[in-house]
Amino acid sequence: MHPGTGQENAVTDASVEASHKAKQRESRQSATLADHVYGRLVEDILSCRLAPGSKLRQKELSAAYGTAGSAVREALSQLASMGLVVAEPQRGFRVADTSIEDLIDLTLSRIWVESIALRSAIARGGRDWEAEIIAAAHMLGAEQPRRKVRGTRTAKLTDPVDDDWRILHQRFHDALVSACGLNSLMTYRRTLLSLNDRYRRMSSIVPSNRDVAAEHAALTRAVLARDADRAVELIEAHFLETAARVLAGSSSFKGNLSESMEHLRKQVRAGDGRWSGQINGSQAEIRAGKVGAARGRRR
Repeated sequence: MHPGTGQENAVTDASVEASHKAKQRESRQSATLADHVYGRLVEDILSCRLAPGSKLRQKELSAAYGTAGSAVREALSQLASMGLVVAEPQRGFRVADTSIEDLIDLTLSRIWVESIALRSAIARGGRDWEAEIIAAAHMLGAEQPRRKVRGTRTAKLTDPVDDDWRILHQRFHDALVSACGLNSLMTYRRTLLSLNDRYRRMSSIVPSNRDVAAEHAALTRAVLARDADRAVELIEAHFLETAARVLAGSSSFKGNLSESMEHLRKQVRAGDGRWSGQINGSQAEIRAGKVGAARGRRR
């Protein structure tokens, strides 16, 4: 063995280890940047600051978010897998469009998933779960939804909803199903929630006499009373009313609102077994107001 070989090997090992740690730090920093960009993009898309259908240019986004292009590309790829962003071959990325067909699809899916989650939570939940619901309902309060207002003027129904209230509102709905215990279902639920959030925000600026506080109070009572059937009826009505507000404010919707919502209600109940019969009328027909008759009976 040549003199100093052991020392040289030790130096080499230390150098390799230092290089490995440096790469790990770079990887963590890159992941942190991508997470930051991802969060900013989600908020800008859901708030419609990045309008549906708009082109997402990576250089512009990098400059706006003060980060490298690689972090932007990673975040856009994540959002494309979620459905909030569309990747177009040779053309880059754009914000996913909103449409009546998409709204209907999301509304039906959300009601079915939320209904299963509610039934499971009601069957499994204990006192801690009940306490979580009571606390979330209390924090949400009776002023629902709170509006974001600049200056001292009185809030209007067309003002955007306050961000703090949005967080408390989501915590309330999450608490209702927190004892569900079905991890895959809850992961899918979170995806549906993200995809639907743009529509929910759109619904909040359409004037209506909706009493959201009363809807939440009724949900709380039904869930705490372990009345799963009543809770499912209420969550169905809650989500359908949100969809109705979006349709009412949409220039693309040409149909009769009450007839269209009744048709959707039958679709929901046919899908979960509470109604049997033939459903006539496609999503395109709902848009045009040509919903056919549906014959059957409620179970």
